[in-house]
Amino acid sequence: MISKKLSEAYNNGDPFTRFQNLPKRIFLDSNVLQYLNDFGKYIFDHYRESGDYFLSSNGRKISKENRLYNEIVALGKIFLGIDRANFEFAVSKSVLKEVLRKKDGSYTQWFFDIWQHWQSIVKSYNGSAFSRRATMNLSKINGDKSIVQGISKEDRLILFDALRFDCNVILTVDRYRNRQNEIYDKYKTMILYPTDFIEILEPFRALYL
Repeated sequence: MISKKLSEAYNNGDPFTRFQNLPKRIFLDSNVLQYLNDFGKYIFDHYRESGDYFLSSNGRKISKENRLYNEIVALGKIFLGIDRANFEFAVSKSVLKEVLRKKDGSYTQWFFDIWQHWQSIVKSYNGSAFSRRATMNLSKINGDKSIVQGISKEDRLILFDALRFDCNVILTVDRYRNRQNEIYDKYKTMILYPTDFIEILEPFRALYL
């Protein structure tokens, strides 16, 4: 277990530095992508049929007792005023493989919607979407046994893709967030739950969104 959440350590820093380093490019793990699809009416439309639970499009119920309830609430906060936010959302073929295993047409179509968004962002940079740091990090992590051998193959592929795409954040609800401090120290990419992400954004919401 990590001694302190990355969001807590980050928020202990100098306010100016924190604001200057607020995340911009966010890699969406397949589980977060699925919650965005399944609970979209709560996240994007802020619909509430009850304050005690969320009901997915396929009938899955998430009550307040479930840790995922707060993550869905946090996703709603992240996407509040998203048209004014300076976020870029990335996905990859590794995410697509996980999506396709679910054999859910709506989920698959949602992936391709985000994929199209991501491709348009990359194109807008006219060949300069990824920095030299991204190439260096990707080369470095291939020889980093502490990381490579410490997480599952699926999580490793996601991490590699996020580094390749020069992402500041991997947004996930997976437990491999427990490696977040080590990965951030080495590669400056944050692995955050939506609730973590909101903790980082909240002090600057009036300026950032």
